[in-house]
Amino acid sequence: MSLANSCALLLLSFLTLSLYTTFSTAANTIGVTHTTVAVAADNVPFPKKVATFLPSDISPPTEKYWYSRLPNTPLPKALEYLLQPGHYPSITREFANENVSAAVIQRTYRRVYKRHYKRGDKKSLKSALPDSTIFYQYNDLHPDKKMKILFTDSGTKVSFLPRQVAESIPFSSDKIPEILKYFALEVNSKEAQVIREEIGGCEEPNMEGEDKYCATSLESLIDFSVERLGQNVRVLSTEAGKKQEYTVSAAVKMIGDHKAAVCHKMRYPYAVHYCHVIADTEVDEVPLVGADGTRVTAVTVCHLNTSAWSPDHMAFQVLKIKPGPAVCHFLDSDTLVWVPNKDKKMTP
Repeated sequence: MSLANSCALLLLSFLTLSLYTTFSTAANTIGVTHTTVAVAADNVPFPKKVATFLPSDISPPTEKYWYSRLPNTPLPKALEYLLQPGHYPSITREFANENVSAAVIQRTYRRVYKRHYKRGDKKSLKSALPDSTIFYQYNDLHPDKKMKILFTDSGTKVSFLPRQVAESIPFSSDKIPEILKYFALEVNSKEAQVIREEIGGCEEPNMEGEDKYCATSLESLIDFSVERLGQNVRVLSTEAGKKQEYTVSAAVKMIGDHKAAVCHKMRYPYAVHYCHVIADTEVDEVPLVGADGTRVTAVTVCHLNTSAWSPDHMAFQVLKIKPGPAVCHFLDSDTLVWVPNKDKKMTP
């Protein structure tokens, strides 16, 4: 072997050893004290994030668990991107975005309502209402119906953590200081406020007929829904579309009636979903055509009995009705809807 080849081989061995040492050190923890390593994907700039390397004996979640529990249910698009290694950071410290999703609009309204209702500040309350259609009454949608709709998502581009890792991270109001320290977040930061709000929403008392759970991993999300609806299910999500006027292009199609699980993607440092099952729920698909010709199939949920809802709910303020009648609403594009599949039997 020539001297040049020997030197090249020696240099390659040195670089390999250096990379192994660096990666092994980073893999000892997913905490925030180690150097952040950015993983490029699709040439999209990532926000600042904490280290995403995982211990070598813990594998990131994949679709394998999905198909082990739901062998006849295709993986929905809203979950596919969460399981693509390196496509999005596993953990981010920039999730207090200003993205106006339906869930964020409702939480903002509740906060404004509590602050201004007793003062009689109707102007502030009105300004917190959406300028596009989120809620509608049960018989409002029919062919040729026009409405302005904003299809959004949570805006939090994060992936699932392995269940073992997710369950090792605190997730409760009494652990907020520990959570903020874990992610190196300032107590008065926007992100800290979002964490308080999201965890607080998970801990609110259930509405009558509601069963809810905040899933901090892919496995716990699947387990919650399978335990309540079984394995013979369909999982749907709304196609993304920009804000514009849409026209209902055909009759609304009912997908499931009386029982469904809805899982909303939350704004959080890693993928967490607010899942709940509410009695007397109908799931519909609404075919829409935008003013620019874009075709969107929207998934909507109708709550057939709202008599137990608070009269302060934003839906009643928007629709100018009192609790009782059926109320329907469009869903964000990263919200998952699980419905029993009555048209297909499970294969053995």
